[in-house]
Amino acid sequence: MSSLHLERSINKIETNFSLEKGLLKCLTWKTPYYSCKLDKLLVVRLRRVDDLKEAPLTGQLVAISVYYFLLSILLLVAGPILLLKKKARAGLSQKLGFITAALKEKSKTAATKPRIWFHAVSVGEFNALFPLLTEFRKRHPQFEIFISTTTATGQEIAKSKTAGFAEVFYFPFDLPWITAAYLDLIAPSMVAIVETEIWPGFINQCHERNTPCMIVNGRLSPRSSKGYKRWGFFFGQFLAKLSAIAVQTQQEQERFAAIGNKPLNISVCGNIKLDGLNPISSLERKQLREKLNLKDSDFVLVAGSTHEGEESALLEIAKRQDCKLILVPRHPERFDRVQQIIEAAGLRARRFTENESFESASDVYLLDTIGQLSRFYSVASLAFVGGTLANVGGHNLAEPSMYKVPVLCGPHVHKAKDFFDKLSERGALHQGNDVEELNKLVESFKSCEKDRIQAGESGYQFIQDSQGAVARTLSVLEQYLPQCDSADRSNQKWERVGVR
Repeated sequence: MSSLHLERSINKIETNFSLEKGLLKCLTWKTPYYSCKLDKLLVVRLRRVDDLKEAPLTGQLVAISVYYFLLSILLLVAGPILLLKKKARAGLSQKLGFITAALKEKSKTAATKPRIWFHAVSVGEFNALFPLLTEFRKRHPQFEIFISTTTATGQEIAKSKTAGFAEVFYFPFDLPWITAAYLDLIAPSMVAIVETEIWPGFINQCHERNTPCMIVNGRLSPRSSKGYKRWGFFFGQFLAKLSAIAVQTQQEQERFAAIGNKPLNISVCGNIKLDGLNPISSLERKQLREKLNLKDSDFVLVAGSTHEGEESALLEIAKRQDCKLILVPRHPERFDRVQQIIEAAGLRARRFTENESFESASDVYLLDTIGQLSRFYSVASLAFVGGTLANVGGHNLAEPSMYKVPVLCGPHVHKAKDFFDKLSERGALHQGNDVEELNKLVESFKSCEKDRIQAGESGYQFIQDSQGAVARTLSVLEQYLPQCDSADRSNQKWERVGVR
């Protein structure tokens, strides 16, 4: 397509599509990495149309129009994939705007109460949110809580942990008429998005409704920030519509601030996930060891949140070091696959869901459920955090440290770089670039209990020093809550403090 044709197409979009009337049919990107053949031409055109800097209103209208249009095409192209893949089908009807009866009933019965909408894309984000959620309920019991997730595992863990006090549903596709339907129904007094879910259309709709919308526990890895900076002229204008961004570290503050050329309201609050790390009691640990049939002399390696390729590497290490291995795959759909990998290595899989335990030297324990990883770190002599040997970027590197367990990881830590740097500086985390290096690290820690204890203590002290993020985040969030002495939404005039 020539640049002239593209220019005419964009002009036609600007003329024919009206955001206010909800006539745009669209879908949103989850990250800035989705691309198409029009990518470079689009960047040039968006920079030229009415000059975004000199005519921001028109520029924003064109930008969001093109965004909606292209992502509508993406939805049409991806439609067959969404229907064929079981994982992608999860919650598809809700994402397409078919609101459940339960959500409608909850909104109806809570009509006179203030509401807050939290969005956590999956398990990791919800686990980060939970300590904030718990404290929010204590401080603001009058609020009805609505929680959206994107994945099926996120739904499962959210429903199990919030049963009775929150309505859980799937986050809708960022189509204007779909997101508008959810916002109209829930009518939230505020929206809080966990970590890095930047949905331009949804943020724009909240802004137009004068509904405060903020990011909590904001996280932006160095790799992701490069993509957002590349599209900064686009994403910057929507980030500026957020009431606040509460980030984990100073580095994240700098990365968010570097997107686009508009000032952002950013506060460094720390990582709320660390406030939620509550170790189980010594009695529970003892009972778990007994259930697994672990002896005090056993050296236990717990590998959490593993991905394809990592289990094979860890099985090889476990064979060499003669240690008990507990594998915890990141995704439930891989549980059976991991059992096959264990058996192909000439070992026997013992599964949590079968109520099995270690019985012989050839046994490998498979934790084939979600929400239990934290408890199982308590029986570890040493922990490996997955998504680091596979090129995923890492998961929660700090979690084993609450039990004073030293942590190992692979070379790919770009999604958890800040945790990696801080834990490495303290000697609580050690990195191996391949199977051989990781094997040497396991051998070293197995042979020297003193080093193992020292590394574990250093990690535990990091957890203690990092507490307080929930209180700091709530202090930011509460600036944008409605101020009202009564819970009666129908008879009170609601005022919001600090709405941008």
